Amino acid sequence: MVNRVLIRLKVVQLLYSYLLSKSDFKVEMPAETSSPDRRYAYQAYAELLLLILELSGVNVTKTVSKFQSVSDPEKLRFYRTNFSEALRENPDIRTLIDRNAERMREFNGVFNFLIERLRAMPAYRTFVKAKRNEVTPSDEIEFWTAALRMMTKLPELVDVFRTDPAFTERGFESAQKMLLATLSGYGDSRNLLVNSRKDLKRSLDEAYALYHWLLWLPVEIVRIEQERLDANASKYLPTEEDLHPDRRFVDGKLVDILACHEELTKYFEQKGINWNEDLALIRRLAEMVIQSEPYKNFMAEPGEKTVEQEADLWRALFRQVILPSDDLEETLESKSIFWNDDLEVMSSFALKTIKRLAANPAEPLQPEFKDDEDAAFGSKLFNAAVANSEEFRGYIDEFVNTKKWDSDRVALMDVVILETALAEAVTFPNIPLTVTANEYVEIANWYSTSRSGSFINGMLASIVEKLVGQGKLAKKFSSIK
Repeated sequence: MVNRVLIRLKVVQLLYSYLLSKSDFKVEMPAETSSPDRRYAYQAYAELLLLILELSGVNVTKTVSKFQSVSDPEKLRFYRTNFSEALRENPDIRTLIDRNAERMREFNGVFNFLIERLRAMPAYRTFVKAKRNEVTPSDEIEFWTAALRMMTKLPELVDVFRTDPAFTERGFESAQKMLLATLSGYGDSRNLLVNSRKDLKRSLDEAYALYHWLLWLPVEIVRIEQERLDANASKYLPTEEDLHPDRRFVDGKLVDILACHEELTKYFEQKGINWNEDLALIRRLAEMVIQSEPYKNFMAEPGEKTVEQEADLWRALFRQVILPSDDLEETLESKSIFWNDDLEVMSSFALKTIKRLAANPAEPLQPEFKDDEDAAFGSKLFNAAVANSEEFRGYIDEFVNTKKWDSDRVALMDVVILETALAEAVTFPNIPLTVTANEYVEIANWYSTSRSGSFINGMLASIVEKLVGQGKLAKKFSSIK
């Protein structure tokens, strides 16, 4: 029900926000300088970083793991965390390990001592209070920041650093500041990535919620109209029409089906949501409905109405009256920041459901996702786009330059759309390239510049051709030409 068209759109939106906001985690590079302090600062920085990784379970000395002498390392909260696992995969970290493995063996003698000091830290006691699966990147960075400040004051550890003939006090102090900045950058980036993943899931869940909100609108509109008729009948001097109104609209069978639908009512009860705070909007929509041509034509035809005729009426009211309402759009946007672009897609599913319920009142509501594969599609696509962002950007820059375009002037949204399209092409071999190309060209035409669609199509074709030639993609290039 939340289909792949909408999922792709959500991934592009969240990836755009993520790339626009993230601060990259980057390992400091050696400074080209004749200053002994600055040269040593980088070496001490590398050793401190690798020491933290080794204390968190990464074997940086390329020998027998020191944790073999530690009892129950799995019980240590700082052992094999997301932080250490992520950094171990960083190519710059792997380069540091290769260059410094032998030097890091100098720290073997203080390893167990440092483990015990870490365990005794107040910050560690705070760290262990959270369940392992609830530890956030900020929790990890806060702990290791406190650990770094503590360890660099230990004479036992400082003495090991002093064994380097190039050691300087000023360089050692600079190294600590450099590493604190690196940890802070990692924390910002990792927190943003975690939040972006959560926002992607939440945005898809919110789209499904909108489907329910829309299905319940007829119930609320009819209730308001019912109240109006009752008020007219209670006038001091009611007219004959007030006393005997045409009730075919308010007594409709379809609205009763919606109001009594077990899945729909259960959803609202579980989520604790309703339209009660938006009565002014519902009254305006009800007034617009009563004054509309579909309503007047419906009431002008004599005789009892079938549930199918009622379904046709509500589908016409949605298309011509309710969905075009600026008031409705503003209200929905105030309820959820994720609904800005969902109304068209979710309303189409709501209208299909109304038609099906008219044919079969016991028809279940549409599930959030068609199947498990669709449920995993968004997160898998987003993760692939993030993981390969730099590689894909390299391809984009290469072909932009080949075609003599200014890569710095290519819109970020176009870059994001291209990176997402490439992530889909590479990650999902069963999706035809024609489908991928068409979907992202449509997104580009809608969200970027007037020329973006053709730009995306041409760039995607060129990059795919190269990926096929490199054996990184098995799909045929001709399928998107």
